[in-house]
Amino acid sequence: MPEDIASLRKSLDVYRGLVEVSRLINSITDYDELLRAILEVARRVIQAEAASLFLRGESGDHLDLVISSSGEGEFVQPRIRVEKGQGIAGWVFEHGESLLIPDAYADERFFRGADKATGFRTRSILCAPLKWNGNIIGVLQVLNPREKESFEPLDLEGFDAYSTMIATAIEKLRAIERIRQQERVERDVSIAAEIQQELLSRSMPDEVPGAIFASYNKAASDVGGDFFCVFPRSPCEIYFAICDVSGKGIPASLLMAQTLSAMQFVFAVTTSPANALATLNSTMHEHIVRGMFVTALVGRMTPESSRIELSSAGHCRPWLVRAKGEPMEILTEGALPLGIMPQVTYRQAKVELEPGDYLMCYTDGLSESRDPATGQFFEDHLSSTLSRKFSNPKEIVDHLVATEERYRAGTAAKDDLTLLVGGFR
Repeated sequence: MPEDIASLRKSLDVYRGLVEVSRLINSITDYDELLRAILEVARRVIQAEAASLFLRGESGDHLDLVISSSGEGEFVQPRIRVEKGQGIAGWVFEHGESLLIPDAYADERFFRGADKATGFRTRSILCAPLKWNGNIIGVLQVLNPREKESFEPLDLEGFDAYSTMIATAIEKLRAIERIRQQERVERDVSIAAEIQQELLSRSMPDEVPGAIFASYNKAASDVGGDFFCVFPRSPCEIYFAICDVSGKGIPASLLMAQTLSAMQFVFAVTTSPANALATLNSTMHEHIVRGMFVTALVGRMTPESSRIELSSAGHCRPWLVRAKGEPMEILTEGALPLGIMPQVTYRQAKVELEPGDYLMCYTDGLSESRDPATGQFFEDHLSSTLSRKFSNPKEIVDHLVATEERYRAGTAAKDDLTLLVGGFR
Protein backbone atom coordinates (compact mmCIF):
# COMPACT_ATOMS: atom_id res chain seq x y z
CA MET A 1 0.00 0.00 0.00
CA PRO A 2 2.71 2.64 0.85
CA GLU A 3 4.36 1.89 -2.48
CA ASP A 4 1.07 2.45 -4.30
CA ILE A 5 0.58 5.77 -2.50
CA ALA A 6 4.11 6.84 -3.40
CA SER A 7 3.48 5.89 -7.01
CA LEU A 8 0.26 7.89 -7.08
CA ARG A 9 2.01 10.89 -5.57
CA LYS A 10 4.71 10.59 -8.19
CA SER A 11 2.12 10.43 -10.97
CA LEU A 12 0.38 13.47 -9.49
CA ASP A 13 3.65 15.40 -9.44
CA VAL A 14 4.25 14.49 -13.08
CA TYR A 15 0.71 15.55 -13.98
CA ARG A 16 1.20 18.89 -12.24
CA GLY A 17 4.43 19.32 -14.15
CA LEU A 18 2.68 18.66 -17.44
CA VAL A 19 0.02 21.22 -16.56
CA GLU A 20 2.80 23.72 -15.85
CA VAL A 21 4.40 22.97 -19.21
CA SER A 22 1.05 23.58 -20.90
CA ARG A 23 0.82 26.92 -19.14
CA LEU A 24 4.34 27.80 -20.25
CA ILE A 25 3.49 27.02 -23.86
CA ASN A 26 0.64 29.50 -23.76
CA SER A 27 2.32 32.24 -21.73
CA ILE A 28 6.02 32.53 -22.60
CA THR A 29 6.85 34.41 -25.78
CA ASP A 30 10.61 34.80 -25.27
CA TYR A 31 12.72 31.95 -26.63
CA ASP A 32 15.56 32.11 -24.07
CA GLU A 33 13.08 32.38 -21.22
CA LEU A 34 11.34 29.25 -22.48
CA LEU A 35 14.58 27.25 -22.57
CA ARG A 36 15.35 28.19 -18.96
CA ALA A 37 11.81 27.31 -17.88
CA ILE A 38 12.04 23.92 -19.61
CA LEU A 39 15.07 22.92 -17.54
CA GLU A 40 13.71 24.40 -14.32
CA VAL A 41 10.46 22.44 -14.60
CA ALA A 42 12.27 19.26 -15.70
CA ARG A 43 14.56 19.32 -12.67
CA ARG A 44 11.65 20.03 -10.31
CA VAL A 45 9.10 17.57 -11.74
CA ILE A 46 11.55 14.69 -12.21
CA GLN A 47 13.40 15.72 -9.03
CA ALA A 48 16.76 15.60 -10.79
CA GLU A 49 20.07 17.18 -9.90
CA ALA A 50 20.84 18.44 -13.42
CA ALA A 51 19.18 18.89 -16.80
CA SER A 52 20.43 19.61 -20.30
CA LEU A 53 18.73 20.58 -23.53
CA PHE A 54 20.22 19.71 -26.92
CA LEU A 55 18.82 21.06 -30.19
CA ARG A 56 19.45 19.82 -33.69
CA GLY A 57 22.21 21.75 -35.47
CA GLU A 58 21.71 23.57 -38.76
CA SER A 59 23.35 20.77 -40.75
CA GLY A 60 20.90 18.28 -39.25
CA ASP A 61 23.53 15.64 -38.42
CA HIS A 62 24.52 16.73 -34.92
CA LEU A 63 23.20 18.20 -31.67
CA ASP A 64 24.18 21.48 -29.99
CA LEU A 65 24.02 21.64 -26.21
CA VAL A 66 22.24 24.98 -25.94
CA ILE A 67 21.57 25.20 -22.19
CA SER A 68 22.11 23.17 -19.01
CA SER A 69 21.28 23.59 -15.33
CA SER A 70 22.62 21.95 -12.17
CA GLY A 71 20.90 24.14 -9.57
CA GLU A 72 17.86 26.33 -9.12
CA GLY A 73 18.28 29.51 -11.13
CA GLU A 74 21.68 28.37 -12.40
CA PHE A 75 22.02 28.11 -16.18
CA VAL A 76 24.98 27.83 -18.53
CA GLN A 77 25.06 27.86 -22.32
CA PRO A 78 28.23 25.96 -23.24
CA ARG A 79 27.38 25.37 -26.94
CA ILE A 80 28.94 21.92 -27.04
CA ARG A 81 28.53 19.91 -30.24
CA VAL A 82 27.43 16.28 -29.97
CA GLU A 83 27.72 14.10 -33.04
CA LYS A 84 25.00 11.64 -33.97
CA GLY A 85 25.59 8.42 -32.01
CA GLN A 86 27.99 10.05 -29.55
CA GLY A 87 27.16 9.43 -25.89
CA ILE A 88 23.65 8.92 -24.53
CA ALA A 89 22.21 12.06 -26.14
CA GLY A 90 23.78 11.20 -29.49
CA TRP A 91 22.37 7.68 -29.34
CA VAL A 92 18.85 8.98 -28.60
CA PHE A 93 19.18 11.49 -31.45
CA GLU A 94 20.28 8.77 -33.86
CA HIS A 95 17.66 6.17 -32.90
CA GLY A 96 14.76 8.42 -31.88
CA GLU A 97 14.10 6.35 -28.73
CA SER A 98 14.05 7.33 -25.06
CA LEU A 99 16.55 5.82 -22.64
CA LEU A 100 16.50 5.09 -18.93
CA ILE A 101 20.05 4.42 -17.71
CA PRO A 102 20.00 3.14 -14.08
CA ASP A 103 23.81 3.01 -13.84
CA ALA A 104 25.59 5.41 -16.21
CA TYR A 105 29.08 3.97 -15.72
CA ALA A 106 27.85 0.48 -16.52
CA ASP A 107 26.55 1.60 -19.92
CA GLU A 108 29.13 1.59 -22.71
CA ARG A 109 27.34 4.42 -24.51
CA PHE A 110 27.95 6.83 -21.64
CA PHE A 111 30.64 9.46 -22.29
CA ARG A 112 32.71 9.81 -19.11
CA GLY A 113 34.75 12.71 -20.37
CA ALA A 114 32.08 15.23 -19.36
CA ASP A 115 32.22 14.09 -15.72
CA LYS A 116 36.01 14.31 -15.73
CA ALA A 117 35.91 17.82 -17.13
CA THR A 118 33.25 19.14 -14.71
CA GLY A 119 33.78 17.06 -11.58
CA PHE A 120 30.10 16.06 -11.64
CA ARG A 121 29.36 12.38 -10.91
CA THR A 122 26.60 10.95 -13.12
CA ARG A 123 24.70 8.04 -11.58
CA SER A 124 21.50 7.67 -13.58
CA ILE A 125 20.12 9.26 -16.74
CA LEU A 126 16.78 9.91 -18.41
CA CYS A 127 17.07 10.99 -22.03
CA ALA A 128 14.23 11.53 -24.52
CA PRO A 129 14.00 12.80 -28.11
CA LEU A 130 12.03 15.95 -28.86
CA LYS A 131 9.79 15.04 -31.77
CA TRP A 132 7.78 17.41 -33.94
CA ASN A 133 5.87 16.34 -37.04
CA GLY A 134 7.89 13.16 -37.27
CA ASN A 135 11.26 14.93 -37.00
CA ILE A 136 13.65 14.94 -34.07
CA ILE A 137 14.38 18.60 -33.26
CA GLY A 138 16.46 17.90 -30.15
CA VAL A 139 17.05 15.85 -27.03
CA LEU A 140 16.22 16.51 -23.36
CA GLN A 141 18.28 14.87 -20.63
CA VAL A 142 18.14 14.83 -16.82
CA LEU A 143 20.74 13.38 -14.45
CA ASN A 144 20.60 11.81 -11.00
CA PRO A 145 17.32 11.62 -9.07
CA ARG A 146 17.68 13.54 -5.80
CA GLU A 147 15.95 11.11 -3.44
CA LYS A 148 16.98 7.74 -4.81
CA GLU A 149 19.90 6.03 -6.46
CA SER A 150 18.47 5.74 -9.97
CA PHE A 151 15.48 6.66 -12.12
CA GLU A 152 12.57 4.24 -12.55
CA PRO A 153 10.20 3.32 -15.41
CA LEU A 154 7.50 5.60 -13.96
CA ASP A 155 9.93 8.49 -14.22
CA LEU A 156 10.54 7.72 -17.90
CA GLU A 157 6.82 7.59 -18.63
CA GLY A 158 6.27 11.11 -17.31
CA PHE A 159 9.51 12.34 -18.88
CA ASP A 160 8.40 11.16 -22.34
CA ALA A 161 5.11 13.04 -22.03
CA TYR A 162 6.99 16.11 -20.82
CA SER A 163 9.40 15.96 -23.77
CA THR A 164 6.53 15.82 -26.25
CA MET A 165 5.05 19.00 -24.80
CA ILE A 166 8.46 20.68 -24.80
CA ALA A 167 8.88 20.00 -28.51
CA THR A 168 5.51 21.69 -29.11
CA ALA A 169 6.54 24.70 -27.02
CA ILE A 170 9.88 25.10 -28.80
CA GLU A 171 8.34 24.87 -32.26
CA LYS A 172 5.64 27.34 -31.30
CA LEU A 173 8.23 29.88 -30.19
CA ARG A 174 10.31 29.25 -33.31
CA ALA A 175 7.23 29.90 -35.46
CA ILE A 176 6.55 33.12 -33.56
CA GLU A 177 10.19 34.18 -34.02
CA ARG A 178 10.00 33.47 -37.76
CA ILE A 179 6.93 35.68 -37.97
CA ARG A 180 8.69 38.41 -36.00
CA GLN A 181 11.74 38.15 -38.23
CA GLN A 182 9.58 38.37 -41.34
CA GLU A 183 7.83 41.44 -39.92
CA ARG A 184 11.21 43.04 -39.18
CA VAL A 185 12.40 42.30 -42.71
CA GLU A 186 9.21 43.71 -44.21
CA ARG A 187 9.51 46.83 -42.04
CA ASP A 188 13.16 47.31 -43.06
CA VAL A 189 12.32 46.80 -46.74
CA SER A 190 9.49 49.34 -46.48
CA ILE A 191 11.84 51.89 -44.93
CA ALA A 192 14.46 51.15 -47.59
CA ALA A 193 11.88 51.67 -50.33
CA GLU A 194 10.87 55.03 -48.85
CA ILE A 195 14.50 56.13 -48.61
CA GLN A 196 15.13 55.00 -52.18
CA GLN A 197 12.18 56.94 -53.55
CA GLU A 198 13.26 60.00 -51.59
CA LEU A 199 16.75 59.77 -53.08
CA LEU A 200 15.35 59.44 -56.59
CA SER A 201 13.00 62.37 -56.12
CA ARG A 202 15.98 64.54 -55.16
CA SER A 203 17.97 63.38 -58.17
CA MET A 204 15.59 65.10 -60.60
CA PRO A 205 15.43 68.91 -60.28
CA ASP A 206 12.06 70.61 -60.77
CA GLU A 207 13.53 72.87 -63.45
CA VAL A 208 16.60 72.32 -65.63
CA PRO A 209 17.74 75.48 -67.47
CA GLY A 210 17.87 74.87 -71.21
CA ALA A 211 16.65 71.27 -71.01
CA ILE A 212 13.58 69.19 -70.29
CA PHE A 213 13.42 65.71 -68.74
CA ALA A 214 10.91 63.03 -67.80
CA SER A 215 11.64 59.88 -65.81
CA TYR A 216 10.12 56.65 -64.58
CA ASN A 217 11.35 54.14 -62.02
CA LYS A 218 9.69 50.99 -60.76
CA ALA A 219 11.37 48.15 -58.89
CA ALA A 220 10.40 44.56 -59.66
CA SER A 221 10.18 43.97 -55.90
CA ASP A 222 9.90 46.41 -53.00
CA VAL A 223 13.32 47.91 -53.61
CA GLY A 224 15.62 47.80 -56.61
CA GLY A 225 18.94 48.78 -58.08
CA ASP A 226 17.99 51.07 -60.98
CA PHE A 227 18.39 54.81 -60.64
CA PHE A 228 18.90 58.03 -62.57
CA CYS A 229 20.42 61.42 -61.88
CA VAL A 230 20.14 64.85 -63.50
CA PHE A 231 22.78 67.34 -62.34
CA PRO A 232 22.70 70.90 -63.79
CA ARG A 233 26.25 72.05 -63.14
CA SER A 234 25.57 75.40 -64.76
CA PRO A 235 23.06 76.90 -67.24
CA CYS A 236 25.51 75.87 -69.97
CA GLU A 237 26.26 72.32 -68.83
CA ILE A 238 23.97 69.54 -67.61
CA TYR A 239 25.14 66.07 -66.55
CA PHE A 240 22.78 63.12 -66.39
CA ALA A 241 23.04 59.38 -65.80
CA ILE A 242 21.00 56.22 -65.76
CA CYS A 243 22.33 53.15 -63.97
CA ASP A 244 21.51 49.55 -63.15
CA VAL A 245 23.03 47.80 -60.13
CA SER A 246 23.56 44.05 -60.44
CA GLY A 247 21.24 41.93 -58.34
CA LYS A 248 18.02 42.89 -56.63
CA GLY A 249 16.61 43.71 -53.22
CA ILE A 250 18.34 45.33 -50.25
CA PRO A 251 21.98 44.75 -51.42
CA ALA A 252 21.23 46.37 -54.78
CA SER A 253 19.42 49.28 -53.14
CA LEU A 254 22.36 49.93 -50.79
CA LEU A 255 24.83 49.99 -53.69
CA MET A 256 22.41 52.20 -55.61
CA ALA A 257 22.40 54.76 -52.78
CA GLN A 258 26.19 54.63 -52.52
CA THR A 259 26.68 55.11 -56.27
CA LEU A 260 24.13 57.91 -56.54
CA SER A 261 25.79 59.81 -53.70
CA ALA A 262 29.26 59.40 -55.23
CA MET A 263 27.97 60.36 -58.69
CA GLN A 264 26.70 63.74 -57.56
CA PHE A 265 30.10 64.61 -56.08
CA VAL A 266 31.88 63.45 -59.23
CA PHE A 267 29.59 65.45 -61.55
CA ALA A 268 30.48 68.61 -59.66
CA VAL A 269 34.17 68.36 -60.62
CA THR A 270 34.42 66.13 -63.69
CA THR A 271 35.62 67.27 -67.12
CA SER A 272 33.59 64.87 -69.28
CA PRO A 273 31.25 61.85 -69.14
CA ALA A 274 34.20 59.51 -69.80
CA ASN A 275 36.18 61.13 -67.00
CA ALA A 276 33.17 60.83 -64.68
CA LEU A 277 32.88 57.10 -65.31
CA ALA A 278 36.62 56.52 -64.86
CA THR A 279 36.56 58.39 -61.53
CA LEU A 280 33.46 56.55 -60.32
CA ASN A 281 34.90 53.21 -61.33
CA SER A 282 38.19 53.65 -59.48
CA THR A 283 36.37 54.92 -56.39
CA MET A 284 33.78 52.15 -56.33
CA HIS A 285 36.23 49.32 -57.01
CA GLU A 286 37.79 49.92 -53.60
CA HIS A 287 34.52 49.64 -51.72
CA ILE A 288 32.14 47.51 -53.78
CA VAL A 289 31.17 44.04 -52.57
CA ARG A 290 32.80 41.31 -54.64
CA GLY A 291 30.58 40.07 -57.45
CA MET A 292 28.50 43.25 -57.67
CA PHE A 293 28.81 45.93 -60.33
CA VAL A 294 26.93 48.84 -61.88
CA THR A 295 26.16 49.48 -65.54
CA ALA A 296 25.93 53.19 -66.28
CA LEU A 297 25.29 55.65 -69.09
CA VAL A 298 26.52 59.17 -68.41
CA GLY A 299 25.81 62.18 -70.60
CA ARG A 300 26.61 65.87 -70.77
CA MET A 301 24.20 68.29 -72.44
CA THR A 302 25.27 71.69 -73.70
CA PRO A 303 22.13 73.68 -74.60
CA GLU A 304 24.04 76.29 -76.63
CA SER A 305 25.28 73.66 -79.10
CA SER A 306 22.30 71.27 -78.85
CA ARG A 307 24.89 68.54 -78.39
CA ILE A 308 24.96 65.56 -76.05
CA GLU A 309 28.17 63.69 -75.21
CA LEU A 310 27.70 60.13 -74.01
CA SER A 311 29.86 57.51 -72.32
CA SER A 312 28.76 53.98 -71.41
CA ALA A 313 29.91 51.50 -68.79
CA GLY A 314 28.25 48.38 -70.15
CA HIS A 315 24.81 49.97 -70.23
CA CYS A 316 21.95 49.67 -72.73
CA ARG A 317 22.40 51.86 -75.78
CA PRO A 318 20.10 54.89 -75.83
CA TRP A 319 17.75 55.83 -78.64
CA LEU A 320 17.39 59.12 -80.44
CA VAL A 321 13.67 59.84 -80.92
CA ARG A 322 13.59 62.27 -83.82
CA ALA A 323 10.98 64.83 -84.76
CA LYS A 324 11.84 64.23 -88.41
CA GLY A 325 12.75 60.71 -89.42
CA GLU A 326 12.80 57.30 -87.82
CA PRO A 327 14.16 56.67 -84.30
CA MET A 328 17.81 55.67 -84.18
CA GLU A 329 19.82 53.63 -81.71
CA ILE A 330 22.98 55.48 -80.59
CA LEU A 331 26.00 53.22 -81.02
CA THR A 332 27.87 54.02 -77.83
CA GLU A 333 31.13 52.14 -77.45
CA GLY A 334 30.75 49.67 -74.62
CA ALA A 335 33.18 49.16 -71.74
CA LEU A 336 33.24 47.26 -68.45
CA PRO A 337 30.60 48.13 -65.84
CA LEU A 338 31.68 50.10 -62.78
CA GLY A 339 33.47 48.27 -60.00
CA ILE A 340 34.84 45.22 -61.83
CA MET A 341 38.42 46.40 -62.45
CA PRO A 342 40.34 49.24 -60.77
CA GLN A 343 41.31 51.07 -63.97
CA VAL A 344 39.09 51.26 -67.05
CA THR A 345 39.23 53.66 -70.00
CA TYR A 346 35.86 54.90 -71.20
CA ARG A 347 35.18 56.47 -74.60
CA GLN A 348 32.61 58.99 -75.72
CA ALA A 349 30.06 59.42 -78.47
CA LYS A 350 28.41 62.63 -79.61
CA VAL A 351 24.92 63.24 -80.91
CA GLU A 352 23.38 66.46 -82.25
CA LEU A 353 19.73 67.07 -81.47
CA GLU A 354 17.40 68.90 -83.79
CA PRO A 355 14.41 70.82 -82.40
CA GLY A 356 11.87 68.27 -81.10
CA ASP A 357 14.43 65.46 -80.83
CA TYR A 358 14.74 63.55 -77.56
CA LEU A 359 17.24 61.07 -76.14
CA MET A 360 15.61 57.98 -74.60
CA CYS A 361 17.71 56.12 -72.01
CA TYR A 362 16.54 52.96 -70.27
CA THR A 363 17.52 49.91 -68.24
CA ASP A 364 17.19 46.32 -69.33
CA GLY A 365 13.89 46.01 -67.50
CA LEU A 366 12.48 47.50 -70.71
CA SER A 367 14.49 45.72 -73.38
CA GLU A 368 14.34 42.30 -71.66
CA SER A 369 10.64 42.42 -70.89
CA ARG A 370 9.06 39.31 -72.43
CA ASP A 371 5.87 38.41 -74.19
CA PRO A 372 4.58 35.45 -72.11
CA ALA A 373 3.08 33.81 -75.20
CA THR A 374 6.12 33.95 -77.52
CA GLY A 375 9.00 34.61 -75.13
CA GLN A 376 10.16 37.40 -77.44
CA PHE A 377 12.00 40.35 -75.89
CA PHE A 378 10.55 43.86 -76.04
CA GLU A 379 13.91 45.05 -77.39
CA ASP A 380 12.80 43.92 -80.84
CA HIS A 381 9.87 46.32 -80.68
CA LEU A 382 11.68 49.45 -79.49
CA SER A 383 12.05 50.94 -82.97
CA SER A 384 8.38 50.50 -83.87
CA THR A 385 7.25 51.69 -80.44
CA LEU A 386 9.21 54.92 -80.84
CA SER A 387 8.18 55.47 -84.46
CA ARG A 388 5.63 58.18 -83.83
CA LYS A 389 5.61 61.88 -83.07
CA PHE A 390 5.99 63.00 -79.49
CA SER A 391 5.59 66.55 -78.25
CA ASN A 392 7.58 66.16 -75.01
CA PRO A 393 9.62 63.61 -72.98
CA LYS A 394 6.70 62.71 -70.71
CA GLU A 395 4.70 61.48 -73.70
CA ILE A 396 7.56 59.13 -74.58
CA VAL A 397 7.82 57.82 -71.03
CA ASP A 398 4.07 57.28 -70.67
CA HIS A 399 3.87 55.56 -74.07
CA LEU A 400 6.75 53.19 -73.30
CA VAL A 401 5.44 52.29 -69.85
CA ALA A 402 1.93 51.54 -71.15
CA THR A 403 3.22 49.58 -74.17
CA GLU A 404 5.62 47.47 -72.10
CA GLU A 405 2.90 46.67 -69.59
CA ARG A 406 0.57 45.48 -72.35
CA TYR A 407 3.44 43.46 -73.81
CA ARG A 408 3.77 41.49 -70.56
CA ALA A 409 0.02 40.77 -70.69
CA GLY A 410 -0.45 41.17 -66.95
CA THR A 411 2.48 38.97 -65.87
CA ALA A 412 4.81 40.22 -63.16
CA ALA A 413 7.85 42.24 -64.20
CA LYS A 414 11.08 40.23 -63.95
CA ASP A 415 13.41 43.20 -63.52
CA ASP A 416 13.46 46.81 -62.40
CA LEU A 417 12.43 49.31 -65.06
CA THR A 418 13.82 52.83 -65.32
CA LEU A 419 13.45 55.41 -68.09
CA LEU A 420 15.10 58.79 -68.51
CA VAL A 421 14.14 60.90 -71.52
CA GLY A 422 15.63 64.34 -72.15
CA GLY A 423 16.02 67.02 -74.76
CA PHE A 424 16.65 70.71 -75.23
CA ARG A 425 14.02 73.37 -74.72
